[in-house]
Amino acid sequence: MHHDLLALSSSWNLSQTNRSTRVPLVSLEEALERSSLKKGISRRDFLAALLKDVQHQRLLPLLAMLPRRWRQEPASLPEHLRGLGILLGEGLMSPLLLAAFADDLQHLLPQRTNPRRSALDLWCQRNYNDPGGQQWPLPEGLDTWKSQATASLYPQNQHSAPNSRTGLAGLSSLGGEIAWSNHGLSYLQSAEARHRNQQMAQVFNVLGSNLLGGQSLNLDTYRFEGQSCGKDLIQCLQSKGWTCQARVRTSVASFGLGASTPSSDSNQWAQIPLAVPYRTGLQETNQKEINALLPHACLELELQPPEDETVLLQYYQGTEGLNGWAAMNDLDRPWQNGRSNGSVQYSPTVFRDQQLSDAIELCELMGAIHNSEASMENLHLGGYGAIGFCIDSTALLEYALTGQTNLFPLTLGGLWRERLSAKLDHLLEESMRPNEDAVDRYKGALENMPQDLYHTSVTRNDAKRRLLASQPSYSPFLLIQDLNRQKS
Repeated sequence: MHHDLLALSSSWNLSQTNRSTRVPLVSLEEALERSSLKKGISRRDFLAALLKDVQHQRLLPLLAMLPRRWRQEPASLPEHLRGLGILLGEGLMSPLLLAAFADDLQHLLPQRTNPRRSALDLWCQRNYNDPGGQQWPLPEGLDTWKSQATASLYPQNQHSAPNSRTGLAGLSSLGGEIAWSNHGLSYLQSAEARHRNQQMAQVFNVLGSNLLGGQSLNLDTYRFEGQSCGKDLIQCLQSKGWTCQARVRTSVASFGLGASTPSSDSNQWAQIPLAVPYRTGLQETNQKEINALLPHACLELELQPPEDETVLLQYYQGTEGLNGWAAMNDLDRPWQNGRSNGSVQYSPTVFRDQQLSDAIELCELMGAIHNSEASMENLHLGGYGAIGFCIDSTALLEYALTGQTNLFPLTLGGLWRERLSAKLDHLLEESMRPNEDAVDRYKGALENMPQDLYHTSVTRNDAKRRLLASQPSYSPFLLIQDLNRQKS
């Protein structure tokens, strides 16, 4: 294996079937080396400048993405993150470290003296910001939903990425060598469709919040098209000719970070694929530990109107500070989110009809439990990590629906499973009335879903199966290509 765990295949672009969509790629290590050489400064000084250039909330994923000899250089980190920075600098993330970090994050970070909006506030809010940052009231029917999306259109090209420009003006402090966004890429959907996704995600969140009852939240029951829960809304849309389905998906996680660098052709940008390599705690037949790339997991909900762009939503426990639905408003990164090229991996089951109703009810129940726990206990990032990363929340859902999961690594700890179970019992005592089948399924998943901190001869084979099932089948990363050879 190449010493750089994020090394790229030189033949990736040549294997693209449609040559018009070819995107030049450069590895993060190559871009970092090239940039520091051009600036003529030490790696240490360059790294300090780089970390100043990226918002502090994004530092940890970025630190984990850096090649090892870059991570080992001392750098300017916020004081409360220095210990973790040293840990990350010496080695790779592992499921064990992820679990410890998730649990300790609630104690490592300083107590919030002025908490921002809680997970419940975010889940229940009756307005939302469109992709351009303008605030809108949440619509109560399809007509308003469409008209608000049309009214939000901005003057620039509907498909263009924000701040997309050729030339070097206005780039980062790295002398125009690395931009922390994917310059030169377009969005997969129009601005209007992205606004509709944004609205519909919050519609499903607020319909879910009806489960908690108006009296506890001091809110009236919210209805969309006259429906007061997500399951009924799906049935209403189907009666109007919509096609509705959901699938569990994984892709390579980049934690919302993008990066690009000007290529030798001044009119084009080379893209820098980002990912977090990690130690799996599992062993190859030659007794070497298997390395992989951390996946982003979610339930992808695809709502297809009779004559319009698809509405694309995703459910997961997110860094946004809540457990719930978000718009899937992606840039077209064919190495990371091609829904048909294999860079996105889908679990075998497609949820439709009754199974889709069951999935929506579980998402609402989980939103009520997880967001209540995060809000009542004042958890950082809405409990992200402690009460599950995106992988754990999606795996809980998949396990509750199918009796197994295809996701890895699962790090939701025993203590937090107990606390979520206790929160469910408390909410049931407080008059929450969910579907009883959803309650039983959720409790069973909490109790029986695997955990990837330690494995025995009984659990190891299934863990390896889930590991390989969670990685893309098509990728420019040599690490994933190597894993796929093991799979075959």
